[in-house]
Amino acid sequence: MKPSRIFLVGFMGAGKSTVGPMLARRLGWEFIDLDQEVENRQKRAIREIFEKQGESYFRALETAAIESLADKADCVVALGGGAFVAEPNRSLIHRLGVSVFLDLPLEKVLDRCQIDGTRPLFRDETEIRQLYQKRLPHYQGSNLRIDVSTLRPDQIVDVIVDKLFHS
Repeated sequence: MKPSRIFLVGFMGAGKSTVGPMLARRLGWEFIDLDQEVENRQKRAIREIFEKQGESYFRALETAAIESLADKADCVVALGGGAFVAEPNRSLIHRLGVSVFLDLPLEKVLDRCQIDGTRPLFRDETEIRQLYQKRLPHYQGSNLRIDVSTLRPDQIVDVIVDKLFHS
């Protein structure tokens, strides 16, 4: 059975927000950036939500946004880096569709992402390394894992389409 929702999972910098729109276009589906969805619903930036209400409040908003996808079909969803860590979110995602882990080694993440204060949990390299190690086992619970370290975004799209629709 072909999926009607594809959830892109992975650490910051893995390419979810780049690959997602390309994959959605290829499939003729809608693209949803979950972080953007939360920001639109709250009418403020995630950084501000973290600062004013904290991470647990943000995670509840994230879960509500995932739950709202039960009414949508034919969509590609780029999850925030921490969305797949919570067990209720993982269960919900597996019930709603297919999760695809864009696996990027930490050293490449550090090359791609600047520590500039725009990402609430991306403040210094030691914290980033700890967060990566904490999240990795959860990401590995995805339905499909793709090593994206040497692939261009269009090649990643090709692999996803091949694995999910032509296998």
